[in-house]
Amino acid sequence: MKSFEATGVKKRYGGAVALHGVDLAFEGPMICGLVGANGSGKSTFARICSGETIADESTLFIDGKKTVIRSPGEAKRHGIVQVHQHLSLIPELTVWENISLGNESHVFGPFPNNRIAKDKARALLDELDLADLAIEEKVASLTSEKKQMVEIAKALLQDPRLLILDEPTASLGYLHVEKLFKKIGELKKNGVSVIFISHRLWEIVRLCDLVYAFSNGKGAGMVDFRVQPRDENLIVPLVTGHAREEGAASGSRNRPADAQTTLELQNVSYDLTVCGASLKVGKGEILGIGGLADQGQEELVLMMSGMLHRTQGKILLDDHEVKLRHPREAVKKGIFLVPGDRQKDGLFMNLDIFENVIYPRFSMGGGGFLLDIKALFKMTEILTKKLGVNPPDPRNIVSNLSGGNQQKVVFAKWLQFTPKVLLLNDPAKGIDIQAKDALYQLVRELADAGTSVVLYASAVEELRGNCDRVLIMFEGRIVDEIKGENITDESILTSSLTKGVCND
Repeated sequence: MKSFEATGVKKRYGGAVALHGVDLAFEGPMICGLVGANGSGKSTFARICSGETIADESTLFIDGKKTVIRSPGEAKRHGIVQVHQHLSLIPELTVWENISLGNESHVFGPFPNNRIAKDKARALLDELDLADLAIEEKVASLTSEKKQMVEIAKALLQDPRLLILDEPTASLGYLHVEKLFKKIGELKKNGVSVIFISHRLWEIVRLCDLVYAFSNGKGAGMVDFRVQPRDENLIVPLVTGHAREEGAASGSRNRPADAQTTLELQNVSYDLTVCGASLKVGKGEILGIGGLADQGQEELVLMMSGMLHRTQGKILLDDHEVKLRHPREAVKKGIFLVPGDRQKDGLFMNLDIFENVIYPRFSMGGGGFLLDIKALFKMTEILTKKLGVNPPDPRNIVSNLSGGNQQKVVFAKWLQFTPKVLLLNDPAKGIDIQAKDALYQLVRELADAGTSVVLYASAVEELRGNCDRVLIMFEGRIVDEIKGENITDESILTSSLTKGVCND
């Protein structure tokens, strides 16, 4: 796309103003990054560009021509295609059927040519370096990482001139991020512009030519990396309103070296995804679980929470073996999980924030139904403000919140208690910079107060910045341990890529 210009973009939802009059323009082909806190308006802006949301006011020029887009179909005719953070795949269909859905190749009238569709799907997956992904496999059986790549392939089949990617890397591991970045670079060389939305600043800094910041529905400034140094410190003040203050490095935490063991796993296995894993977590320790994506990290965490039942080994809490047959049993013992899939495992989407936050009090029992609703509502208000939920009103229905704000509500459920063990399954996925820093500050405060924390994070910098130790997993096994000041981005990535040798 040669040029793109949107001026005076406004959008209101009832009494809430999502966009106050945003201006954005670039000369292509260009990779344009959008950054901002959850609820800042960047995703609303993207949906308006792709025709999924109609602006109350806006003026749009594509290649110098005034254009009106009122539907995704109209956007597609102008070469604008969006890939969403929440996928649009149909689980019951195969990979090739999902990729070709809505873009079928026809031969005789309405009858599609499946052979051509399969060939195109295979070619697209090869371009994304996904030769190992079978096109006949049902999408329901894929990992979240591979589902995201299928969604991207589906968009590429539409031959976009402007590709909008909304948090495309949120569920991707390091290697698949690299594959996606390679493809984005190829698209730019072939004349395709990309609008790239991400909360991971290192991705924005590395990938984008221009960066537009959003704040409270307004444009907060622009950084042009074609003429400015590629430094995330140029972006952070635009998003947060002040320079970023890094949290204390993990090596500087004053955790006793001889802290007693709170949680222990002895030779634990699950199906074929976790193979004889053993570990110990000390009181007040933050233990990280790292490695390439889909190496058993999530399954290991879910076994500790009672969501998955181990097929071998023991779990000990305070030196006593525990049988965790259901998450409720783990919760009663003080083991709390912040899940990676907030919509499936973390929230009641049709209930409000207050109802979601107080639900654990009913499930844990002991207090009956005689709860001090007024005091609990006040507590919920305090938690939502502390975590930066936007908007902070506890009466808001959770499904109306952005993905990052939904994750904050999941976290709020457990902050009202004092966990013995806090399990974090990629907790900052989809959360903005400022809220992410606040979240991990709370995690460190809990650890300092004696809570044992197990953190699985797909983002290397989250492990580096918060953990006392990091265990690296490969093909279901723990293959390395990195401690204290030796925890660096380089050491985690190097170990993840080179320690994958399993000796049976």
